[in-house]
Amino acid sequence: MIGGVIGFQVPSPWIARFESEADYTVALAGAPGLPGTFAYIDDQLVASRHPRRFPGLCAVCCSVQMMQIDWCLVGNSGRGSIHPAWTETGVCEGCGNNSRMRAVLGFLLRHPDYAPDARCYLAERVTISYPGFAKRFANLETSEYLGPDRSPGEMVFFPEHAATVRHENLTRLSFADSSFDWVVTQDVFEHIPDYPAAFRECNRVLAPGGHLVFSVPFHVGLSRTQVRARLREDGSVEHLLPPEIHGDPLVGTGAFCYQSFGWDILDFLHAAGFAKASAHAYWGPWMGHLGVGCSFVFSAHKEHTIGL
Repeated sequence: MIGGVIGFQVPSPWIARFESEADYTVALAGAPGLPGTFAYIDDQLVASRHPRRFPGLCAVCCSVQMMQIDWCLVGNSGRGSIHPAWTETGVCEGCGNNSRMRAVLGFLLRHPDYAPDARCYLAERVTISYPGFAKRFANLETSEYLGPDRSPGEMVFFPEHAATVRHENLTRLSFADSSFDWVVTQDVFEHIPDYPAAFRECNRVLAPGGHLVFSVPFHVGLSRTQVRARLREDGSVEHLLPPEIHGDPLVGTGAFCYQSFGWDILDFLHAAGFAKASAHAYWGPWMGHLGVGCSFVFSAHKEHTIGL
């Protein structure tokens, strides 16, 4: 059973969990040909190289919906296969969430510590994924980054979204220590130059036993995170690689990508104080998730206080 689908044993899309690059390397060596099998199935579903639709079980809608595959962002797998940006496509026609958004919420709902009354902080408010979280968490706090001139905790009304939005900077949150059981971000940390400080702040506002769950653009072939740009002391951006700009729901000009994450992201999470950090690989066409080897959700666990 998953999200109200009763009578069928739905296969889990969570195919592996890795706590280091070495774990990933060992797993590949132990399953020769398996990633290629997954990739073959992906290629059959998108063989036409044109936008298409196929049915899948959506973890947000809790029902079978049509999933849209488009070719707005394409890349080469390295094996000669041209494919879409798997995490950004697979958009559910029911809720509008793409593959990575559906995977993040699906991960939370399958987690043994999930509870509807848990205190959850979602670092977004005006995105398409907000309604899904609002339905699942009675105690939900949200925010957006509204620019350097705003004060942490400041509330701003956006008439175009019919919403009052709280401003927060993940490197200096206004919340008290141990405020939440869950902290969730979706493709945010790559836009924060001092992401280790953001990890430390997420750890601070989590209660003992709490979890940070997030998605980021991640490259399994990178042992070390690749710095693409950095901030100078005067606030200007120094580009070390060609600029990469991602869409932003509030800023039409988009947001700079400061780094491309590699396996050392798990080390940075440990350095921020988390007791455990893992990369969770997902793949499952039956749930609209394609693209094995590039689809991951990350989690970090804050240990219970010793003696309690």
